[in-house]
Amino acid sequence: TVTVVPADGPLVIEVAAAGETVTVVSGVVPDLELPPAVAATVMGRGDLSQRLPAQLFQTLENIPGAGTSGDGHAAVPSIRGLPQHRTLLLLDDGRVSSERRAGASATYLDPETIEEVEVVRGPGSVAYGSDAFGGIIRARTRMPDPQGTTGLRWSTVGGTGLDELGAAAELTTGLLGGGILLGAHYRDYGDYRSPEDTVFNSGSTMQGFRAGWQAVALGGIIHLGWRTDEARDVGKPTPDSEIRRVFYPQETSHRLNLGFERPGPGGWNRLSVTASWDDYSLILAKERFATESTPRDLAESRVDANDFSIRADAKRPLGNWRLVLGGEVSGRFNLGAVNEHTTFDDDGGPADFEREVSIENAHGTDLGIFLSLGRALGRWRLDFGLRGDGVWSDNQGGYFGDRSTFNSAISGFAAAGVELAADLELTAQVARGFRDPLLSDRYYRGESGRGFITGNPNLEPETSLQFDLALRYSPGVTAIGMYVYRYRIFDLIERFRVGDDFFFRNRGESEITGLEIEASMTLGRGLEIQAGAQALRGEIVEDGSPTDGVPAPGIFLVVRGDPADRWWWMVRGAVFARDDRPGPTEQEVSGHGVIDAGVGYELAKWLEVSLLGRNLLDNSYLASSDEDAVLAPGRSLQLVLRGRL
Repeated sequence: TVTVVPADGPLVIEVAAAGETVTVVSGVVPDLELPPAVAATVMGRGDLSQRLPAQLFQTLENIPGAGTSGDGHAAVPSIRGLPQHRTLLLLDDGRVSSERRAGASATYLDPETIEEVEVVRGPGSVAYGSDAFGGIIRARTRMPDPQGTTGLRWSTVGGTGLDELGAAAELTTGLLGGGILLGAHYRDYGDYRSPEDTVFNSGSTMQGFRAGWQAVALGGIIHLGWRTDEARDVGKPTPDSEIRRVFYPQETSHRLNLGFERPGPGGWNRLSVTASWDDYSLILAKERFATESTPRDLAESRVDANDFSIRADAKRPLGNWRLVLGGEVSGRFNLGAVNEHTTFDDDGGPADFEREVSIENAHGTDLGIFLSLGRALGRWRLDFGLRGDGVWSDNQGGYFGDRSTFNSAISGFAAAGVELAADLELTAQVARGFRDPLLSDRYYRGESGRGFITGNPNLEPETSLQFDLALRYSPGVTAIGMYVYRYRIFDLIERFRVGDDFFFRNRGESEITGLEIEASMTLGRGLEIQAGAQALRGEIVEDGSPTDGVPAPGIFLVVRGDPADRWWWMVRGAVFARDDRPGPTEQEVSGHGVIDAGVGYELAKWLEVSLLGRNLLDNSYLASSDEDAVLAPGRSLQLVLRGRL
């Protein structure tokens, strides 16, 4: 029982963990100030440990409306049919940025090092500015107990079918009045097997280390984190990979995060300040093997950049209203891009070498301020949000020479909700957002994963008009949500093809319409059920042609059991209809289904054994709708040993 609440600092309550968080469906992510009609899902460490995702995009398997672009470990996650930098990725306190035209993927991020993944489906431009049309995916690194509890957590994994081998460990203890965590990980994947054959160029290697410190200080909670993550030899498999191999020899991120949160003075409920900095590098390689008539050649593109963000927000009551105020500055600087092409002679030595500086030095900055207001009026609830942004970009040298741009944008939302009956709520919402082009969309010329691409310095920002309707029913241990939406994107930034080359342009309007249903239920005796369904359609308004990145209609069902303290089991089934509306860089994909299952047993506190099987029926289907897609992995098994001390 809490009898005294401190007046000048946070109330810290220590509890013993009864188990690891699995999944919360149709919940609310507490510190993301977002429109009320969005759908929020939090996947905890327990869920991630049971499903053993290899990459961030695999954590979204049980999220209606989620999709991926591309194949292999470099596949890009997206939400509600809005890929290509229209879904925002966050890692701890900062953005995950990339100059890849497909979008940011955080390929270097090992999900084993993540405590939870928060997925928000719906517009987030008021809270986060550019890139949040479809929603937000945020991964949180595990942090130490601020009280400095000493412990050791470890895991090892090996697999067949995916040809996987990995290990991770982290140590926590007390330091400087708080808790410190030190961790390291390594994970290696060989070429996986499809139901028909081994898929060449589908492997990768991930490694890294991290440190985190967290303490109660200055009347609040302060945290400091560092991550070094590296992905090597990440294959981008295609049907002709044995003739022409496309891969990423290296993608690295060195990331610093700092945050402080406390109850505010006076009437302020919360004051929060976060900052992040990232040193990022990506190398793309395209190797054409020698034949009887052509020599071996290698084309490489290297991109280096630094990213930063500083964000502050505060919350307080204002009469009967809840007020949130905030500001944010974020950007990318020291961006450089170089293309190199080498032709080899018959003996394997370089016969010819060319080098081109595509971007000598470019930077972009987004400065935004935002506010939101919300209140209850009997059975009704009203919410409003507004944000203003100024976005600068500057390019020096390189292919396009000295260029600069400035654009301003206004984002906002208005929503009204009503309690129709006990535990039943209907919310209607309209929102407006924007997306500024990438620096490379404007200023890059050179190799990309699909071919040779040339930027367009005259691109205009995209804007959106988004309508959402959410119906939620949550009686006790059951949660059911239905979401209907129509999103229209104006001045769509489109990548188009002329022969073997790609270019960018603003092209009219696109429209995404969709329906999502999700449900979760706890039946007692450790039995839980989670289910979801989706149906989306995307098209160019002027001619009705399909857009890229829209996932096929599908349903899934997950049943979990935790009948005793020492063991658990899980079965997942998913079925997807035929995708017969491919976008301009996609192909039709036949309907298919998969069944996964897992079981785990705790032999002792320091040792748990678990086994996961994926695609147990060994069904054959394409890994994505990409025009160069390969077959997805066939039947695979993963054996994991993990424990705590």
